[in-house]
This record gives sequence, C-alpha cells and structure tokens, in this order.
Amino acid sequence: MALEITKAFIEEIEEAIERADAAYILSSLEDMYPADITTVLYELNTPQSKYVLDLLEPEVGSEILSGIDPEVRNNFLKSFTSEEIARYVNLMESDDAVDVLNEQKVQVREEVISLLDNEEKAADIIDLLHYEEDSAGGLMAKELVKVNLHWRVRQCIAEIRRQAETVEKVGGVYVVDDKDKLVGRLGLKALILAHDETPITELYDPDVISIESYKKDTEVVDVMQKYDLEAVPVVNAQGKLLGRITIDDVVDVIQEQAETTMQLMTGVTENTDE
Repeated sequence: MALEITKAFIEEIEEAIERADAAYILSSLEDMYPADITTVLYELNTPQSKYVLDLLEPEVGSEILSGIDPEVRNNFLKSFTSEEIARYVNLMESDDAVDVLNEQKVQVREEVISLLDNEEKAADIIDLLHYEEDSAGGLMAKELVKVNLHWRVRQCIAEIRRQAETVEKVGGVYVVDDKDKLVGRLGLKALILAHDETPITELYDPDVISIESYKKDTEVVDVMQKYDLEAVPVVNAQGKLLGRITIDDVVDVIQEQAETTMQLMTGVTENTDE
C-alpha cells in the first residue's frame, strides 16, 4: 500500500529543517521506503532536500539518488561537492553510478572517479562510460555472479558468497569458461541441492540468452519481453561476459516506447478524424 504524503507532513518537515531538528526529521522518516522519502524531497526546495539527504544513512541516500528523476537529480547535484557525490556513487551499482556521472561536467566526473574508494569499481565505471547511453553496454551493470565451468559446487558456493556482497540482486549465476566466455547459466536451486563435489558441468544449463553490448536499448527490451527475462547477460563480439541488464534497468526505455506508441496512435486518430 502506497504511503500518502500529506501537506501537513511536509510543513512539519520544513519547520523541523528551519529549527535544525535532525532528530525529529530522522524519526519522521525512519519507517519510510527510499521511494517515499524521495516523494518528500520533491516537495522541498534544494537546500532543504540536501539538508535531509545529509542526515540519512549513505546507503539510503545513494538509493534515493539512483532512483530520482535524472533532470531533477542533475539540478540537485549542482549543490554538491565532488566529495559528496563520491560518497553516494561509492555505494551505487556501476550502471546507476554511470547514469549519475554522465549528467556531470567532465571535470566533476573525473574528480568523483578519482575519489572512489574501490579501484575495481572505478575501473568498471570508466569502462561503462565508453558505451553509448542508448546501447546494451550503456544499460548494463558490471556487478553479477559468475562461476567457472570447470569448478565444483563447493568452489562455486564460496565464490557466490564473495561476489554477492557487491550484487544487489543475485537472481541467477552465469557460467563462463577459462577465457570468461559465457557458456551457460546455473540455477540456485540446482546448486543448493547438489553435493559439494558435483562438477558444474553436470548442473549448468548451456541454453542461455544473451545480448551483444553494441545492441540498441530497444533491442534489449524486445529480447527481455520476448523471452520473459528478469535479467539478460551482456557479451562482446567474442562472447565474453561483460555485465548484465535487469528489468529495472529498462523501465525508462519501456516507458519511452509506450509514449511513442501513444503519440503515433494519437496522430493516426487525428488524421482519420480529418
């Protein structure tokens, strides 16, 4: 059930900001989902929104910034220093981080990347910035769970535990060969039920649908809808696994397609009426 944000509630938050009552603000927001806090921020001016965001745990703040409207976010982040932006980017998945950085001036973008704590994440972000925004490469996140075809279940479970720390939603496990070429996928149920010494070659499914990094975002949507996929792995021309795209990553593309279809239908209707 969606939470209703009332005018009275917003006024109370504004008054609390004016008197710098951080405890009251945090108490008022503590049971809210990040999406609901975002709704509150939309009702505040920029200095007020920043004051509230600064009070929140960085993990919550990064989730809010990841989901906020890009145009609003771009204007909002103009009031942030590079250090402040880096604090949130550090906690985002690579695709969300790239979305934020693509909206910044080159100097700010470079400063933020240089301030990131995780060198591997910084390298992933730099790599993703080279892809066109409307391509599969531009949509994908580097964070995923992959295992080697020649491993046994015991090794896979240990590796999954390690990799899962950086992956927001594990979903499935991708199987690669020694050259990181995608060769299949592994169901979590099959993995959990198998004996520790069972070879992955006996468990994995070689029938895996993937998409090349250069494909257009609309093609990504078509593939995911056609095969009813919650996530699709992205590969290069040689089949090397590069990243993955989840259904959350293509919501905006689906919405744009729907709006375009509606506009075309409206145009056809108007022409027919004439």
